[in-house]
Amino acid sequence: MTDVHVALRNLLLADTNVTSIVSTRIYPMRMPIGNPFPVLTIHRISNPIDHLTNTASPRFQISVWTQDYAQAQQLRDAVINCLNRYKGVQNGINIKQIVYLEAVEIFEEETSTYHIPTDFRVIHI
Repeated sequence: MTDVHVALRNLLLADTNVTSIVSTRIYPMRMPIGNPFPVLTIHRISNPIDHLTNTASPRFQISVWTQDYAQAQQLRDAVINCLNRYKGVQNGINIKQIVYLEAVEIFEEETSTYHIPTDFRVIHI
């Protein structure tokens, strides 16, 4: 996991609205096989860096995975409320701002799982 992955995971783990649903089931990129639902996964989509200002603005996707649609929406909202507009130092990363970008609702037919990939821009030095 990158330092930003760890920072995002720590922010999510510190939020009781998130952990009341997923406990500590927050994983980099993919969930372990046979893991119980609900789960969050964290995946870095891109990593643009402004070399003049030494500022990075990677796009991260926090994916909600659950087998209950209402719970999926509740967890998505908890993640957005936790991360959107966050500013501060987390895990040694100086985060200028986390910005919510979008979320898409998907139903995975093969596993009867609701998946909501939720994208954020993490602007940091």
